[in-house]
Amino acid sequence: MKNQDIHQGEKVFWTSVVTGLGLAIVKGVTGYIANNKALMGDALYTASTAASSLVERLSNPNGTAKQHTRQHNKLAQNQPPAKTGAPFANLMITVLLLLGGLEIGISAIRDMMSIETPDPKPYAIIPVFLSIAINEAVFRYRYRYAKKQKNARLADDVDNHRYSLYSSILVLAGMLSTIAALELNIDQLYYIEPISAILVAGIVWRQGYRIAKHSIYGSLVQELDQQDAVDFMDTVQRVQGVITVEELKAQEVGDSVKIDLKISVNPQITVREAAEISEYAKNLLLSRFAHVSSVQVQVVPYNGGYPYKSNYELTQSRDTSGNGMLQ
Repeated sequence: MKNQDIHQGEKVFWTSVVTGLGLAIVKGVTGYIANNKALMGDALYTASTAASSLVERLSNPNGTAKQHTRQHNKLAQNQPPAKTGAPFANLMITVLLLLGGLEIGISAIRDMMSIETPDPKPYAIIPVFLSIAINEAVFRYRYRYAKKQKNARLADDVDNHRYSLYSSILVLAGMLSTIAALELNIDQLYYIEPISAILVAGIVWRQGYRIAKHSIYGSLVQELDQQDAVDFMDTVQRVQGVITVEELKAQEVGDSVKIDLKISVNPQITVREAAEISEYAKNLLLSRFAHVSSVQVQVVPYNGGYPYKSNYELTQSRDTSGNGMLQ
């Protein structure tokens, strides 16, 4: 079943990337022939989304397999996760987006100031409608898989798809307004197309900013699945003096893991003893798991509704009394 999941993940990924690049080429060629700045901006946005995903996958070819292996025992192998992302490549994509968006915006402003009447190309609407339909179908396909796998990048996929849809709608609005202006002889409608191009350029700039932010600050912080934290919890639970692990939150930040931990201890022990238990649990996690870079431990008194003596107190009682009886 695990191999089937990995194969399905690869299929979903490559379907998304290949479709995105194909749609970007069709949009770009159509936009160039039709001299439609908004459509060329939409093509640039679509290409950047697919390219950034491809760069991240190529920099971490075992990414999909890693996601599924984690659900078993990868974190117990003391192996740091592979680095994801390629900052240089992503920064190059960012530069292209910013320059392309700037050029589209300037060209759109020039079109607004021009006295020449635009020559609409009605055939350009067909590729836009087809691209919206195909993009929506691929997104639904990817969304169902990501939701089933509880993928942490699901929110990013939804955000990218939303703005891709906004961009395509702006392109259609500009095209239809130009056709309407020609048919109805209303010159004011000609301004809608360059305005839509400026708005699409804004979406392109936003995408460039997001990719740059991702490159500079590393991978987006991702919450580990509950199953991924089992090894951490088992390790802490074995620490002498720890009664229960009240809460454990593990986050991936780049190529490392940060842990926020709350443990309960016997309320009858001293503050110094509680601090020693906390420090031991922290050092144990840092030493056993090489990819754990930071551990924050909060200690709270155990409240089980009845007097409780932990294994820590039991050991102390045996050391002092010699008869193994709880005091």
